[in-house]
Amino acid sequence: MKNVIILILTLLVIGGCVTHNEIYKQKTQDRLETPPLLKWIYNTPESFVVGISKKSMSSEKMQEAAKQMAAVMESRNSASYIIEKYAATSSDNTLKSNVIEFKLNVSSSPQKTEQIYNSLELVDSIEVLGYFFGLFSTINKEVSTSFNKAYIQRIPEYFEKDKLEISGNTINCYNTKSSSSLISAWENAAIEARYEIAKYFEKKVQSAIINTDVITEKRIALETSEKLSKMKLKSSFITTELKDNLRTFKVYHEMEIIK
Repeated sequence: MKNVIILILTLLVIGGCVTHNEIYKQKTQDRLETPPLLKWIYNTPESFVVGISKKSMSSEKMQEAAKQMAAVMESRNSASYIIEKYAATSSDNTLKSNVIEFKLNVSSSPQKTEQIYNSLELVDSIEVLGYFFGLFSTINKEVSTSFNKAYIQRIPEYFEKDKLEISGNTINCYNTKSSSSLISAWENAAIEARYEIAKYFEKKVQSAIINTDVITEKRIALETSEKLSKMKLKSSFITTELKDNLRTFKVYHEMEIIK
C-alpha cells in the first residue's frame, strides 16, 4: 500500500512538471522571438531597395519574385503618389469660391517600373522567417560591410505608434501593418505611410491656395507634385507572434520625404 501511495505521488509530481513545461512552451511560442536580421533590413542604405519573396527550392524564382517586388516598391516611392493639376490645367476638377479641388494620382507608371526593374542588381540576400530577402541596387553599387552584420534589434521607440513627424524640411511617417504574409505586411505598411504623407501635402496645398493668386496656386501645386515623387523607405522592423497556431507578422516602416 505504501508503495502504491509513493507511486501515485510520483506520477502527480511528474504530471505537474509536464503541465508547467507545456504552459512555458506555449507562452514562448506566443512571443516568437525574431531571429537575427541583417542591418540593411532594419535600415535601408541610400540608393538601395529591399525585395521579399516566399522561400522555395528554386533560387532563381525567389530572386526573380523579390526583384519584381523591389521594382514596384522603388517605383511607388519615386513616382506614384502625385497631386493632380488643379482646375486651370485639369478638366476633371473645378474652381469654386476661390477654393481649389484636386485629386491624388496613386497609380505608378508601368514604364518607370519596367525601367527600374531592368536596372536592378542583387547585391546581398538572406533567407530567414521562411522568406527570401534581397537587397537590390539600381547603380551597381556594393553595400558597405557594416550593413552585412546580423543581429537582433530591440524595437525602436519611434515605432510605438503610427504618426507623422515634421522637422524642418523633413517629414517622417511611421506606420505598422500586420498580416499572416510578411510580404503583405511589408507592402501595406509602406502603402499606408505614402498615403499619410500624400494626405499631409494635400491639406497643406488646400490651405495655402485659399488666399493666393493663380500664379502662386500653380507653383504650389506643381512643386508639391514634384516633391511627392521622392519618398524613401528609411527603416523597418519585424516582429512575429503566434495566434491560434497561425504565425502573424507585424511590420513597422519609417517613410521619409524631404520637402
